[in-house]
Amino acid sequence: MTGIEERLRDALAAKAGTVRDDGRPRRLPAPRERSSVARWWAPLAVAAAILIVVAATVVVTRTVTSPAPAVRPTPDTSVAPVEQVWPGAVHEIPAKGPGGGGFMPDVFVSDRVVVGRVYPENRPCEIWSYDLDKRTFARIARLRREDVGNHPLVFGDGHLAWSAFSGRMKEVWTVPVTGGVPRRIASDRATVTRDNMTLGIGRLAVADGLVVWSPDEGGVYRAPLKGGKATLIDGTKGYSLVEWPWAGTPRNDSLVGDPSPRPVEHLKNLLTGERRGVTPPAGRPSWADCGVTWCFNGVEAWRRDGTGLRRLPGAASGEIHSGRFVLLRQRPSGGKQPIGVHDLATGRTGLLFQTSTRTTVHLQDGIAWFQTGRGTQVLVDLAAIGR
Repeated sequence: MTGIEERLRDALAAKAGTVRDDGRPRRLPAPRERSSVARWWAPLAVAAAILIVVAATVVVTRTVTSPAPAVRPTPDTSVAPVEQVWPGAVHEIPAKGPGGGGFMPDVFVSDRVVVGRVYPENRPCEIWSYDLDKRTFARIARLRREDVGNHPLVFGDGHLAWSAFSGRMKEVWTVPVTGGVPRRIASDRATVTRDNMTLGIGRLAVADGLVVWSPDEGGVYRAPLKGGKATLIDGTKGYSLVEWPWAGTPRNDSLVGDPSPRPVEHLKNLLTGERRGVTPPAGRPSWADCGVTWCFNGVEAWRRDGTGLRRLPGAASGEIHSGRFVLLRQRPSGGKQPIGVHDLATGRTGLLFQTSTRTTVHLQDGIAWFQTGRGTQVLVDLAAIGR
């Protein structure tokens, strides 16, 4: 090393010693200004917690800190508003349905029609569709009070299906999407846990002329869509429906026990018998959730075979929905918490909003949505992103 190089090294070292990392994150681009939203979301302290509702449950993010091999470079954490990232998938619709009851969107039944539930005051729940082009509602069915379940409606083979409680019974119901009288497909006595929690139906799907579902206790059941006896599918004891025709074990849930550190480690195709395991990247002994293709541990994602490892541009929580989407929280900036939808398959993230208050975000198979506070709600059609 020459004398010049030595002096240059010493000078740089001395300068580095005076630089301090203030730990501040990079500033994120703000979503489009919405003054009415600002009036609705009352300011709170910077430390206010944010409540994220995924379907109906918040799942605490589990992170892994074990030593691990190098991963792909961390992606740019700057996130554009969701309507810029996936413009054809984002829609703004009324927050209330006919009769002034709140409209809770559940599922897109086509590119231009979303179906959900309306809760008129002092009347039982009703199922309505909303046409994005005509900007009109149409009633599909009236329900009895006991027909209403906590899980969203699902759609397939021209029918809607949902789960419900009636007294001590857990039930599965269907109705044609074109309208009609709801029909009960299955009914079974509900299990009540030691802490007085009533277990019901977990995931539910309509496909291949069948209604298929998993009760919270486990197992995958099926019944003909046209009517018939409900039966347990052979070899599914201890399994839960993941994404038809795939079932997995152990379940990603704490209702019937402690959360598993390796949920959905084993998959079985209930039509072909194919089985899949998980080969996590070295140093990742646990994860938050695994779907048919993707797994994540809160800060990283990879494929089931261990390939495609990459860091997430934030902290993901909850479960994987529609096989590839998770909710993502980024580091607060200016006292606000950025919340977005992240696509594990493409690595893209769409910013839903930035807030310093408690705001409810619904993420479920096929759809993400939240209320704006100005009489409307924003929907993200997840199926449109996948096309």
